[in-house]
Amino acid sequence: MKGIWGIALWLLAALAQAQTQTQTAELRMPVNGEIGIDPAGAVFDYRIDSELTPEVKALVERSVRQWKFEPVLRDGKATHAKARLHLTLIARKVAEGFQLQVENVRFSGYRDALSMKPPRYPKQAAINGVGGDVLVAVRVDAAGKVIDAVAVQTSWPYKKVAAKAAEKWGALLETASVEAARGWTFEPVDAALHEQGDTTLIVPISYRMNLDRPPREGWHYESAGPARPIPWLAPSRQAFDATGLMNGEVLALDYSLKLKTPVVGTVL
Repeated sequence: MKGIWGIALWLLAALAQAQTQTQTAELRMPVNGEIGIDPAGAVFDYRIDSELTPEVKALVERSVRQWKFEPVLRDGKATHAKARLHLTLIARKVAEGFQLQVENVRFSGYRDALSMKPPRYPKQAAINGVGGDVLVAVRVDAAGKVIDAVAVQTSWPYKKVAAKAAEKWGALLETASVEAARGWTFEPVDAALHEQGDTTLIVPISYRMNLDRPPREGWHYESAGPARPIPWLAPSRQAFDATGLMNGEVLALDYSLKLKTPVVGTVL
């Protein structure tokens, strides 16, 4: 049967534990890698960094190789592009074994960080136990040097923060974030892929105290400061989705990949 896991030892071990809680347990696994597409939107390069059994790896690769994308345009011309690939796989128990399905897929930036020293934790914020998340936009030249940086938005997951407090603590966290970002360096452009410099990257920075933990379950508050435009980008290029972007991950705005092939929900 299509998508059946037969000898994935980690899955069998996980199932044995899950079945003690429920007979309908679903098992999930993140799969990360890199993907490259040609000017026509076809996959020409593909790599998986996560550890997978040969059987699962073959199923994922067979699916990815068939994906089609909207061509990536640079100055109005279709070009090569590459991006980080983030898949979430889900395994559901069926009569013959397990069925493997794509639950989610996301693409993030194509420029690796060579040096990304974390920001200092503002002393006043640390003393008061304040933590938060800051989205930083950085402008990177062809050599990988950050030539501009700005805080786009600060949020406080799991907390209700008053407007005055949000303004005060947000300013501290954002200042520390931008200071750190100005010293980062990224990999230079890849001439073979016709990449160019002056790329805009979105990077989330998380400040966490020991007591600043997410709730285990149930409803919770979330607070977010105002979203600000990125000064060097035109209004038409301001929109982006950083949902699920983890601390230190990179989202490149210039080479956003858009799938034409339906992927989410497909069985491998």
